[in-house]
Amino acid sequence: MNNLEISWIFLEIADLLEIKGDNPFKIRSYQQAARLLAELDEDISVYWANGCLTELPGIGPALASKIEELLDTGQLSYLNELRREVPAQLRQLLAVPGIGPKTVHTIYKHLGVITLKELKAAACAQQLRDLPGLGTKSELAIKHAIDLLDSDRQGLPLGEAATVAYELAEAIGQLPSVVRIAVAGEVRRREEFVQEALLLAAANLNNVSDILTTFSSAPYVRKIISMEKNKVTVLLGIGLHVQLVVVDPSAFHTSLCYFTGPLAHWENLSLWAKQRGFELTASGLFSYNCGQPLTLQSEEELYHRLGLMFIVPELRSGREDVLAAANGTLPQVITPEQIRGDLHLHTNWSDGRESIASLAKAAAQRGYEYIAITDHSQSLKIAHGLDAARLIAQAQEIRAVREQIPDLLILSGVEVDILPNGQLDLPNDVLSQLDLVIASVHSGFKQDQETMTQRIVAALRNPYVDILAHPSGRLLGRRPAYQVDLDMVINEAKLQGKILEINSSPERLDLNAKWAAKAKNLGVKLVINTDAHDARRLADIEYGVSVARRAGLEIGDVINTWPMTKLKELRKKACDA
Repeated sequence: MNNLEISWIFLEIADLLEIKGDNPFKIRSYQQAARLLAELDEDISVYWANGCLTELPGIGPALASKIEELLDTGQLSYLNELRREVPAQLRQLLAVPGIGPKTVHTIYKHLGVITLKELKAAACAQQLRDLPGLGTKSELAIKHAIDLLDSDRQGLPLGEAATVAYELAEAIGQLPSVVRIAVAGEVRRREEFVQEALLLAAANLNNVSDILTTFSSAPYVRKIISMEKNKVTVLLGIGLHVQLVVVDPSAFHTSLCYFTGPLAHWENLSLWAKQRGFELTASGLFSYNCGQPLTLQSEEELYHRLGLMFIVPELRSGREDVLAAANGTLPQVITPEQIRGDLHLHTNWSDGRESIASLAKAAAQRGYEYIAITDHSQSLKIAHGLDAARLIAQAQEIRAVREQIPDLLILSGVEVDILPNGQLDLPNDVLSQLDLVIASVHSGFKQDQETMTQRIVAALRNPYVDILAHPSGRLLGRRPAYQVDLDMVINEAKLQGKILEINSSPERLDLNAKWAAKAKNLGVKLVINTDAHDARRLADIEYGVSVARRAGLEIGDVINTWPMTKLKELRKKACDA
């Protein structure tokens, strides 16, 4: 057994102990030991052979004896005992996205629920919302997750799939025989919905079998779909296919390009190479007058050897991308480092989890120059929306926080609801006092296209609205876009000088790349916001940037890559229009 396999066994033990409601310190010791083993540079068998397992931090005699048993026999009697104690059906509840062992313990302890069918019945009967640590929102999320499992749908939104893919890549990268590893395929191209996550590892091909076997034993692998000479495909309990491909290190860069895809891009690239006297295969780039593959230090060098600008994965489509790279006309797409601020943030004044000061400090730590506090307006009762009086009180707190963090400009704003009749949720005399106004739809999603379109157009014509948030209203995998003529909305935004949002929340990614590109082509400016409800979600900006890169957006197209002075000029022009 290698370090990673033992690490995963210890994680399973920690989960089983937590389901049982065992001692938290005991649970934590297994979790810490699992992390140690996954990150250990030396193979654990070396420590075992030298009799110094207990010299490792956090490895006492009890854990050392279990490691010895695993290395000696490949089995662990303690794990087998735990598996007998905890019903197998109960362990399967961990396959439900959003449910961890602590939640399973709570549900089992209070409701006696063991099977997925019983859990769904409890959620439908609204029995979960009153349990400790849960609530209505958690209950609805669990019910939705079970529905997805029942539908046997395969795939996940980018945010969820990317998290899983990079965690697995980091784990496999810890294996001593793995020289390097990368996430490829749909995740690397930042497709908004991922059917299959693809990992590419470079290793000595003599070790392929061990690598594939270890990977197949990853936690919550539901089943092995296929196993071939140098690759394995598994289905995770969360409904995502993951493929691991192992290649020789000399073929890593061309293989990365091949497995990043899409196939149409690779075919066009191969044809381009052939026209210039090369043969491009996943195994390498060959010159026709030389039988050996050319030595490549990076994927970028592959494109440069072919006389092309490097095409970032998000722009690889198989349409005009290779030709644009040849002509030097690829867009200079933005990067996360170029984002200067976030203009759509929620605090505990409405439905956020953090104070203004806490969120502002987190933004300052990211190096932002400005943010906007845009809590919900009064009609969104479930989110504790703000009326005029509370907005005034919040503005006072914002002024106080500005003094605490002088290097960060904190704008006082609101996310005002566009009511079903097209009116805004707050009067103009209130909106006119704010630094920034975002308008959005949060109700009446079933209106027909004409009504919804006119509703949004009416909001765009309000002189105090600056930004239209999440314009299509979709939630990936959960709710389709409402019926709206986005062509008309984009044209109205151009006419009124308004900004359209790319919402970075992994469940939204709204506008999507197709509509963001249309907006760019019409000269409409966009903003990439996170819609964060806590400081942790500020990191979601990367997903919005991915949408912008797929759309070919550049610095001039995205207003929160601009300095604050330029933003103020833009707003003044819109108000004067």
